[in-house]
Amino acid sequence: MPRIARLRSEAGVYHVMARGINKQDIFLEGDDRHRFLATLAKVKAKTMCKVYGYCLMSNHVHLLLSEGEEGNIGQIMQRLGSSYVYWYNRKYERVGYLFQDRFLSEPVESDPYLLSVLRYIHQNPVKAGIVTDCSHYVWSSYLAYTVGKEHEVGLTDTELILELSSGVELFKDYHQHMNEMSFEAVETKPRLKAAQVISLAQSIMGEVPLAALPTLQAAERNRILRELKAAPGISCAQIASLLGVGRKVVERA
Repeated sequence: MPRIARLRSEAGVYHVMARGINKQDIFLEGDDRHRFLATLAKVKAKTMCKVYGYCLMSNHVHLLLSEGEEGNIGQIMQRLGSSYVYWYNRKYERVGYLFQDRFLSEPVESDPYLLSVLRYIHQNPVKAGIVTDCSHYVWSSYLAYTVGKEHEVGLTDTELILELSSGVELFKDYHQHMNEMSFEAVETKPRLKAAQVISLAQSIMGEVPLAALPTLQAAERNRILRELKAAPGISCAQIASLLGVGRKVVERA
């Protein structure tokens, strides 16, 4: 079936969402997040895009981008994704995909929607129960707007948003109110039942008993884990708990 064409933004601004394959973590430590933001800064310089906001969660990332003179949204994300995944795979000695399918995007066509999307992005850690206030989360662009602080200096283009917000204080006040608009952050797929996961694992392993998986050579074990992770409806947590393998081992396979 051919892919559905992306909705184009007349303004060239997009809310972009990318998540780990089968919801696996795409950031395992702070160094990974630093690398992603450094890569985003390089892509920004090459494509001349604008970065209005971002939030790096454990297994997905939100970006608010404006296309640049040297690259459309597809080219921007291709550069960003391929560069980060190459580095990540070398660091953790793994191969294969890291992100689930292609990235998701929605066009942003008006100033009020732009402000609302950015607030939604910044409030992700609050809604997830990680922090109680946007200012307590260091892996988003919120602090760039409020105190001029971020890991990659100058990464976030704050001028337009602060102008639309009528200054920093009103920007902060706006973020104290939870979003009333709904945004589809990640696509959902039916989760396989435990018996289905076990059956699939056994079919991949053939005559080798499931209990032997943790004792296999790393290359063979990782091959099996990658095949399982590629199947729709299976999470890394499921694989780890059902097959007796550490979750980090599953995620790094």
